[in-house]
Amino acid sequence: MFRGTLNVLIVLIGLASGVAQLAEIPARAAQWALTAVFLACLLYFVVRFWQIAFVLKIRQLRAELLEATKALALQRAGHQHYLDAIQRISDREKPLFSETLEVIVTVGDDDETDRIVEKRTTTPEPLVTHRTMRPIVPTDTDRLTRLDEIEFKAVRPVGGTITPLPLEQTRLLRVWLIFDPAMTVPTEWEVAYRPRGLWRPLRERGWDQLVWEDRLPTASGTPSAFTRFVVTFTFPDSDQPPSVKERAGYGVFSDPVRDHLGRWEVVWRDEKPAGRRYVWDLTQAVGGP
Repeated sequence: MFRGTLNVLIVLIGLASGVAQLAEIPARAAQWALTAVFLACLLYFVVRFWQIAFVLKIRQLRAELLEATKALALQRAGHQHYLDAIQRISDREKPLFSETLEVIVTVGDDDETDRIVEKRTTTPEPLVTHRTMRPIVPTDTDRLTRLDEIEFKAVRPVGGTITPLPLEQTRLLRVWLIFDPAMTVPTEWEVAYRPRGLWRPLRERGWDQLVWEDRLPTASGTPSAFTRFVVTFTFPDSDQPPSVKERAGYGVFSDPVRDHLGRWEVVWRDEKPAGRRYVWDLTQAVGGP
């Protein structure tokens, strides 16, 4: 019947005035009534104006958010193209180095104390500026793994620094390591990280496995860049010693012994790596000592 708020205001004032005259309301009371109606209508105008302004602002912000989301998506896509290119280049490159590797695998008493340390001595042939690696992380869930979650650290004690950058943050984490300055002489360096929950299945059921791929031939034609490969497995203290077996029979093992902290230790070594796929089966007593 009425179009617009202004029409509503005119009708309300007219009705109030007519009612006041018909009812013979005193002039002063009628003035107060008209003033109250006018103020109410004015308040309504203010609230309505604020509401319209608020709606328009929300629409503007939504449009800006949509544009920012599109720009971020384009930026992420471009960033991913760079990461994919780096991975393809890395996959095609053959190692221009040889190295010895010692991995210390710590089976913790709980998820928080699982730890991996990889100690390497790399001999460039002739130069190493960067390389990629995959840390050992749990793969029994679909949850993404980030470098900061595993407290990843790369250390070069003498002669420079190592900058780790994530290339792939999925169930199989991949890291790009940049050496500054480049390696030109035999260099010792190591990485350490905490893959929390890595050995939870071993603690809960008493058995688990660890897989290591070494199948990237070198530029010199040898089947592996490793000249020596050693893995030290350490287990929590228990009355029953743990066991470690390499499924294909590669390498040799030491008998389980206790270290100075009372933890069990098993050392496996392969003095002549040949680009193999290693699978170690681990067992330990369930429930601790």
